[in-house]
Amino acid sequence: MDLTQVIREGMPVYPGTESPKIAQATTVEKEGFAEKLITMFSHTGTHMDAPAHILKDGPTLDQISADRFVGRAVVADFSGLSGTIGLSELERYGDDLEGCDFFLYRTGWSDMWGDAGYFEGFPVLSTEACEWIVDKGIKGIGVDAISVDPVDSLDLPNHRVFLGAGMVIVENLTGLEGLPSSVTLCCLPLKIADSDGAPVRAVALLDS
Repeated sequence: MDLTQVIREGMPVYPGTESPKIAQATTVEKEGFAEKLITMFSHTGTHMDAPAHILKDGPTLDQISADRFVGRAVVADFSGLSGTIGLSELERYGDDLEGCDFFLYRTGWSDMWGDAGYFEGFPVLSTEACEWIVDKGIKGIGVDAISVDPVDSLDLPNHRVFLGAGMVIVENLTGLEGLPSSVTLCCLPLKIADSDGAPVRAVALLDS
């Protein structure tokens, strides 16, 4: 199942950044081959944050082994919640996270993709909840919202907890509502030199 938002001009982007610009550079009719010229921020669409996104000396995505981008994921459904997601909402997933690699949590905010409401009011994890996840020793976390921190956050505490532990963060996922409680996640970022982040094609492989 594809968990990736489509990159296009005019798409939702983090407030303060610019929408992608996609130009038809060549065409089959004129040049004999088609290519597009694409200009966009590194955290556009469904994307992955590297520790270097927040931490000055943190590793960039091109420095991280590709096996860190694939693994077993637990899928949690917190749709219908607002405000802060605390430890009490997470503890029931504790046993499932043992031996897993990723924790994906659904807020339901992907349903508002393209609306102004997408950027506000989505639930976020408490600091205690983030630290509990870090203690599980997993590779990364993913969410179907614009960020793991509120958009108006200046110090980005949840980013710092996860990225400070060497984890990766995947934001702007979609389609989590169609997933079972456990899947194999593949989220491979573009291998850009010194990349603080990059778009991913995130997919879930379902057990047969």
